[in-house]
Amino acid sequence: MLLLNYNTKEKMQCDPKIKDCCVKEKQPPETNTAGDCCYDGWIIEFKNFDSRFKKADNTVNYITKRLEHLGTQRDMWKSWKDELDKVCDFTKKICRQLEIVLHHTSRISRNEWLTKRAINLLFCMIRDFYMQIDLLKKKYDHLVNCIKCLNNPGLVPGQGVMALVEDYGKKTIIVLQTRDTLLEAVITSISMVNNINKNLGHHGHQFGLTTVLQEWKRVFNCEGKNEEENDDRRRNEFGREDFYKQDREQEFEDTGLEPDLRFPVCESKYYKKIEGRYQEDSKKYTDLSKWLLEETKERDNLKALRDGLSSVITDPNVDPSKRCATSGTK
Repeated sequence: MLLLNYNTKEKMQCDPKIKDCCVKEKQPPETNTAGDCCYDGWIIEFKNFDSRFKKADNTVNYITKRLEHLGTQRDMWKSWKDELDKVCDFTKKICRQLEIVLHHTSRISRNEWLTKRAINLLFCMIRDFYMQIDLLKKKYDHLVNCIKCLNNPGLVPGQGVMALVEDYGKKTIIVLQTRDTLLEAVITSISMVNNINKNLGHHGHQFGLTTVLQEWKRVFNCEGKNEEENDDRRRNEFGREDFYKQDREQEFEDTGLEPDLRFPVCESKYYKKIEGRYQEDSKKYTDLSKWLLEETKERDNLKALRDGLSSVITDPNVDPSKRCATSGTK
């Protein structure tokens, strides 16, 4: 059963004047017509170009400020990277000098070991030599005692064979007197060699110049070993609170970069971050420069079009209001 029935056709009908006003399609203005219609079209075009010019000018200003900021930031990364490059170069030079010094200390240590060995052999030879001299002196004293016991009138002191025996005894005593001086020189040489060994040290010692140089070589990582692989593990061992500072919201502050240098600097993660930031900003700076050039050309073109229309519109011979006022005056 149909309760309500609407006649939509009757509802959609309206006054013909209103229908013509609402439904009538507006035709685009003719651009080739003369008179005020041309002037109105120029006004519309002028407003369009002026709006587009202002938009392009704002874009150029924005890009210019962005380039200034980006250039300052890029230069900061560049100066930072240059300083790290200098540190890396100095580190390599120090490593080369350490290698040279360690090479010389190794040769000195080797020569010291050979010298000590030679002095020990010399000491043994000197000791054996003076032991033989002591034995000769003992035999000489025994011979002199035997001659005295014989009491032979033919063996007169200072004459004949006795003169030779006495001269031999004197020379033996002179040789024995050089023992103290020679042994003192040998002992001094051994002491000097031991001091050199103690101050230079060698591979098995935990002290000395060699150990210090090797420690500096390890600090500068002259071998080029990657010591950053276990950073996360070490941080977990010591606790993250030793590396980061918590704020009031109990959140770790993200500073972007951590001043944690590793040698060699040029191969560290820290250096790669700085280099990556510099290359990224350099690429952005180049892209923005190209964009700025394009936008500047577009703005200049729009400005030329706008200024051309402005000069035409403001011409008294073209402006209808001024032209009509001039005609009325005449």
